[in-house]
Amino acid sequence: MTPRATARTVLPLCLAAAAIAAGAPRAQTPAATTEFAAHTIATELRGGYQVVVADLNKDGKPDIIALASGLPELLWYENPGAASAAAGPWPRHVMAAGVSRMINAAANDLDGDGIPEIALAQGFTTSPATSTGIISILTHGADPAAPWTAREIDRVPTAHRLRWVDADGSGKKVLAMAPLVGPEATAPDYKAPVTIDYYRAPDFKREVLSDAFTGLVHGIEPVPWDGVRGQALLSAGFVGIHLHKFGGGAWAAPVEVAKGDPDPWPKSGSSDVALGRLGAERFIAAIEPWHGNMVAIYRQGKNGWQRHVIDDTIADGHSIVAVDIDNDGRTEIVAGQRGGEHSLIVYSASANGDAWTRRVIDQGGMAGAGCAAADFNADARIDVVCIGSATANLKWYENVGKR
Repeated sequence: MTPRATARTVLPLCLAAAAIAAGAPRAQTPAATTEFAAHTIATELRGGYQVVVADLNKDGKPDIIALASGLPELLWYENPGAASAAAGPWPRHVMAAGVSRMINAAANDLDGDGIPEIALAQGFTTSPATSTGIISILTHGADPAAPWTAREIDRVPTAHRLRWVDADGSGKKVLAMAPLVGPEATAPDYKAPVTIDYYRAPDFKREVLSDAFTGLVHGIEPVPWDGVRGQALLSAGFVGIHLHKFGGGAWAAPVEVAKGDPDPWPKSGSSDVALGRLGAERFIAAIEPWHGNMVAIYRQGKNGWQRHVIDDTIADGHSIVAVDIDNDGRTEIVAGQRGGEHSLIVYSASANGDAWTRRVIDQGGMAGAGCAAADFNADARIDVVCIGSATANLKWYENVGKR
């Protein structure tokens, strides 16, 4: 069932209490000006897991791929346009049918026709013994609203995260793939070697990006980085946050950025990671530990990256997005929690980054498993879109604050 978008419900960013770890930035009461209007795009998305934003029909408007692990179809929702986006409806299209246990997708235009190809991972379970880990490339036909053609390129047990990375600055992106765990791993500690791989079009032969890790890898994220022509890759897992850089035709050994949560294995490390900026200064935001209860930021100092926990009250954190919502040059952090109150939270930094406020976007209506940011209605303000697991819904949070 795909309802029309809800009537505009304005959600002010209201302050909520944040538990701040010792030595971390202190909370303060904000002068909240940013507001969001919540619009429900779809419901009954069983096992809602990830959203991908891309223009899928070459009309210049960002559309939304909604990946729900409990459905046998990969769906996309067509942006109705700036004039009508707030009212909906967003037409629903089936991109792929007959799929099962989908876990991740990523979009990139390989043939230069203005419509991206989609990498898809399906057949996922957390056990290598039962996970088929099918990785495919989906290509549109004459009508992007019709089902797309799938080409299987590989099978890797627990294939879990897919991201296109401009590793050498050429614009020809490679597909990075991180399985959740290695082939010999078993619950609950998963203490076995795990390899992050990558693929180059058109052959898509599996190549090793890094085989330096042990344990679980949950997040990978392409980021701009000083000294890198294109993009570097951040990874997050039981062994912490690492930076991967490509140069001289190969990926260098990963560099440890931070160890993440210092608790003993398997509660150690990080889960999801994003890169933000406080003016000219960059920072790293992370959910910790795996599916954890903390939002942490890392700021670079004389002795490396310093960890500050800005919230330790979330439940089953699963998505983190860094985006400048109010155009003030400081990146906000949007985090989704699949458990607890099923709420979506935004964290805003003070001018010097020494204090962070915790504010609720959606209280109880979004078990945020996956979120993304884009300007969906061409009003020069960045919006947020999220898909919920327990709430089984897709919502667009229209930014109606100041430009």
